[in-house]
Amino acid sequence: MSTRTIGDREIAKTPIRQLQTLPEQIAERIFAAIANGEYAPGERIREETLAEQFEVSRGPVREALRILEKDGVVRILANRGAHVTQLSAKEVADIFEIRRSLSGSLVARLSVPEAARIAGLIEADVRALDALAHAADGSAAYFDTTFRLSRVLRDACDNERMAEILTSLARQTLRYTQLGLATPARRKESARNWRALHKALKAGEVGLATQAAEKLIEDSKREAIKQLGSLPKNS
Repeated sequence: MSTRTIGDREIAKTPIRQLQTLPEQIAERIFAAIANGEYAPGERIREETLAEQFEVSRGPVREALRILEKDGVVRILANRGAHVTQLSAKEVADIFEIRRSLSGSLVARLSVPEAARIAGLIEADVRALDALAHAADGSAAYFDTTFRLSRVLRDACDNERMAEILTSLARQTLRYTQLGLATPARRKESARNWRALHKALKAGEVGLATQAAEKLIEDSKREAIKQLGSLPKNS
């Protein structure tokens, strides 16, 4: 059995946010490992291995896996333990469709002043996307930037439940969103969409911003499904 180092011992040194419980912190570390491809879709995540790495009992690890199961990142099977989810093309399409609708609703709720405020918050990152989109090795940094931008939008939502659901959906589709941004051509298209969204927010054109937000998710869905279809069947 192979072992992995996914932030062990750092968990006590650099908490993600002060109010997180230990299981929540562990869940973030496991999620990061899954997002980085350290666990393949369908692979088992062993509680005892993680407990050793994080120097904790198996209880917090088990609770962390339950948190990730709630977000659809892992599935806990009776007598078989926790496994990384492996979504079908239809499941990916369904989840992205829900994300698109909720993302549009989130932006549509913004007032003109709030839209302008958000435009100011995201302007620097939106500008950075252009350079990252053209860089041959810019895929990881581009994805990190878009993930941060999406979080800014979610944090602006005054409907906390909607924001929570969107965060969960974003986690479920994170690996597939990465697939959808794998090529320079797709990143350039995504950067254009973000520019359109920023421009509409800055001008207070909430309707146009809503359309741009929905297009971001729709284009990501289309490309993710395309890339998913090109993967080997055991991926």
